[in-house]
Amino acid sequence: MNIEEIRVKIDHLCDNLEKLAVIPQGSLAEFSSDFMHVDSAIHRLQTGIQALIDVASYVAARRGLPMARTSKDILANLERAGLLPAGSTDRFAPMLAFRNRVVHLYDRVDPGIVYRILTEERGDLRNLLDELLRLLED
Repeated sequence: MNIEEIRVKIDHLCDNLEKLAVIPQGSLAEFSSDFMHVDSAIHRLQTGIQALIDVASYVAARRGLPMARTSKDILANLERAGLLPAGSTDRFAPMLAFRNRVVHLYDRVDPGIVYRILTEERGDLRNLLDELLRLLED
């Protein structure tokens, strides 16, 4: 992967964050009343998280960090190297777990969890992106 491909992924994530913001979030009932809200949120969260994984992997490789076996290991390697703040792996691990659940257990995704992520944890995507952008600029 090269920096141009990474920029495309960053743009994709930013676009996803904008579109996630317009999905109705007044209540779980409102959100889950239309399958398009749920499906759109799931897709945009999944692909946004994947974009973050790809960017983190690129940063880790560029910094010469060990090859990671899992997406959580990528963050752990960055944290151990002092490139991400202490506690970042634990903070962002649930986001990675959600993406894995969507990919591998797609038939068992709870709309309530999607709603919680959308309304309470969506900012974590932006926070991790900001950390990774800082590392790309160094």
